[in-house]
Amino acid sequence: MSEKSNLPSIRRQVTELVLAGSTKYAEEAINDTAEHFGDLAVVEVLESLEPQVASLHLSAFDGGKLSLATLLIPPKAWAESLAYFAAMWNEDWIEDEPEVLAESLFAHIHGVIFASDDEERRAELIHEALSTDWGTTAFAVLFSTATEEIIEIANNIHNHGSHQSGQTTSDHDVIPLVLEIARNDTEAWDRVLFEIFPDWQPGENTLQVKSDDAEDHDDNGDEEEIIDHDVALGRTTKELLFRLRNQVPSKAINTPKEGRRPRLGEDIFS
Repeated sequence: MSEKSNLPSIRRQVTELVLAGSTKYAEEAINDTAEHFGDLAVVEVLESLEPQVASLHLSAFDGGKLSLATLLIPPKAWAESLAYFAAMWNEDWIEDEPEVLAESLFAHIHGVIFASDDEERRAELIHEALSTDWGTTAFAVLFSTATEEIIEIANNIHNHGSHQSGQTTSDHDVIPLVLEIARNDTEAWDRVLFEIFPDWQPGENTLQVKSDDAEDHDDNGDEEEIIDHDVALGRTTKELLFRLRNQVPSKAINTPKEGRRPRLGEDIFS
């Protein structure tokens, strides 16, 4: 049987294993595909997966868990899968554990982008992800965990340009990702920045972190509102997590129906 005729069977197997929660076996199927047919066959399989399925599979891996899927998923396919990363979150999780969810999202995004030293792939991953609304919000979630550093970098870039500045003395984990975006795709950098600070008018007002007290003030439903037109307040991590959750497409997962389900242990490469 030819390589091309095998790929639909492999895709079905990976899909059903992922949906059954068997991420380990799905990854083994992907590794077997690479061994029998090469990396390009894996790329084709990953490209053909439903984005919901790709998201479920990739979310089980981060920089500390090596995955061939993480290394080889096409940038556009990864960008589409990001739309479903927040699908399993509920409001209680976002309210009670925003830091935990942000850390999980960071581990995923950082793991995919820095999985290899290929600078062109990094640039393409960033470009594809930040060409979408949900990707822009996802990156904004990460950067909202280091708002003071983002403000410092944003001001430097606005004043001197992304290639002349953008440095910071901070060693926060998101900074390498921030600089990667700012130096490779200035339009993408602007989109993320305005997602965090929607009211920012460069040269007209200044960026400012929204304090915890201000968020509590909003939560209490206080009618009194103080507006400072010289300040652009940033969205909090929690606000951005809710925005990302609301951007999950309301589309059911389409599992392949043609043919029978491959069974564990079955030699699908024969």
